[in-house]
Amino acid sequence: MFIEGPISDSILGAATAVAKEGCGAQTIFVGRIRPDRMENQQVQCIEFTSQTAIAEQVTREIIEEGKQKFGIISAEVWHSLGKVYVGQPCFLVVVHGHHRNEAYQGLEYIVNEFKHRSPVFGKELLEDGTHSWKKNRH
Repeated sequence: MFIEGPISDSILGAATAVAKEGCGAQTIFVGRIRPDRMENQQVQCIEFTSQTAIAEQVTREIIEEGKQKFGIISAEVWHSLGKVYVGQPCFLVVVHGHHRNEAYQGLEYIVNEFKHRSPVFGKELLEDGTHSWKKNRH
């Protein structure tokens, strides 16, 4: 689930190439580092840290909740650790469903709950060398 650095093209490709049995819809979310401005400085990269054991357990719970609430078949989540620069992917969620509506709803639920509940922290490194702790926006 957690990988060092940005999510690679090979992970992106492999994640989207797999179809689960009974799958009629696959939804994909790719989160990338935005060129935000903080305190009149542009963000250069975000350095991610996590309490990985807890985050992995929380993510499994969120996926199971998505299955129960929306009837999705399965979901996979990847998140970067370490430095990820502007424009690079840092968060990938792939949801498989029987139909598009459950896949859409499951994806939105998993992304939002992960951002809300998972102990993943981002330190935004600014162009002047200072940093600011990232606050998730919903």
